[in-house]
Amino acid sequence: MSPPSASSSWALVPEHLFTEFLSLLPVKSLLRFKCVSNSWNTLISDPNFVKLHLKKSKSHNPQFTLITQHIKDIKGESPYGSDDESEVDHSIIPYSIHSFLDNPSFTLFADHHYLLNEKDCSFVAGSCNGLICLYGFRFSPTYTIHHQTHEYWLRLWNPATRAISEKIGCFIDYRDFCFNFGCDNSTGTFKAVASRYIPDKLTSDVRVFSFDENVWRNIQSFPVVPFNLSGSGEHEAVFFNGTLNWLAVRNDIPYTWYRHHPENLTVEQFVIVSLNLGTEIYNMYTLPQGFDEVPPAEPTVGVLGDCFCFSYSYKETDFIIWQMKKFGIQESWTQFLKISYHDLQLNYDFSNGTLKYYLYFLPLFLSKDGDTLILYSSQELKVILYNWRDHRVERTEVEVRKTIIDDETYNHSCWQNANGFVESLTSIC
Repeated sequence: MSPPSASSSWALVPEHLFTEFLSLLPVKSLLRFKCVSNSWNTLISDPNFVKLHLKKSKSHNPQFTLITQHIKDIKGESPYGSDDESEVDHSIIPYSIHSFLDNPSFTLFADHHYLLNEKDCSFVAGSCNGLICLYGFRFSPTYTIHHQTHEYWLRLWNPATRAISEKIGCFIDYRDFCFNFGCDNSTGTFKAVASRYIPDKLTSDVRVFSFDENVWRNIQSFPVVPFNLSGSGEHEAVFFNGTLNWLAVRNDIPYTWYRHHPENLTVEQFVIVSLNLGTEIYNMYTLPQGFDEVPPAEPTVGVLGDCFCFSYSYKETDFIIWQMKKFGIQESWTQFLKISYHDLQLNYDFSNGTLKYYLYFLPLFLSKDGDTLILYSSQELKVILYNWRDHRVERTEVEVRKTIIDDETYNHSCWQNANGFVESLTSIC
């Protein structure tokens, strides 16, 4: 990276300080500064600067994305024989974690939304290094003997630069696929993973798409079936340290079956399946030794405080979070938090036998100082801010509006689909 040529006082600033200063700025400002001169444009476009800016963004400007739905009822236009139909589109909203912690009750308007066309590509496979991988599908006019086929495709999207790729990775298949997204840290190559369960063979079909090669390749099937792969079809993986990670059980247990018959499982059956995106080889990790009782509701995996984590509800009294301090080292599991329902100010009537099977908490984010945890509560459909040092609790709702004009839509905020996000200059090419 060469120093900028400028007639202003910036010319007196040492190159490394000037570069350091620019790397701390938001993407929107940097895109404007590219117009200052050819040398500024060259500097900001330099791949080394892009990597430096991404590194700074991860440290200083963490954000998360919230997926929302906007549903509009259309009277008398259903092609399926009923009188009414619904039209659905989606939004993805990135905003600062720090702003949320400082002001947890706010309304987001249209200028904070990135609207997606459901008929094109409005489903999120994942986000990584400032890019969001979207996927879409439609029923293909091609038929097999017994099935109508699906046509799938992908797009890479950088919300900060407003750049989006053409449709890529198109393929046709008659089964439903789930999609996940991440990056091979050893090469910087972005990859998407498509997977589906094959019930008659008790196995799975797993395909990897390398964006630098623009080709799908079949890889080894899952050694065990991730949760929900054979149930609802949704099995969002957790991207961490160049790997995609799923929670699984050593035998085929659909999610709906788990909800009603968790007593038939043992803790030894639970396992984490990890796909290395560089080698495309699976590893399996056992859960913490302190995990000694099958929870009433499905546990979750995620990332908190730069650590891979595992969390679950314990009996009807506590919520427990474990962190894997050294990823891939099973002996490094450390209990991070054990939060009592009393401290969370819960007042649920557990005499309802089915309630406990549907009560779960999803850890979303941990503040930079590690004191405040953001939790999603399935029963309240709210977000809980919990300071575990002084046990302060605050509940909040985020009102999301598509526009400030009444367009006859109503909105549904899907906190379950919140993901970590950082702004970056990363190219979609």
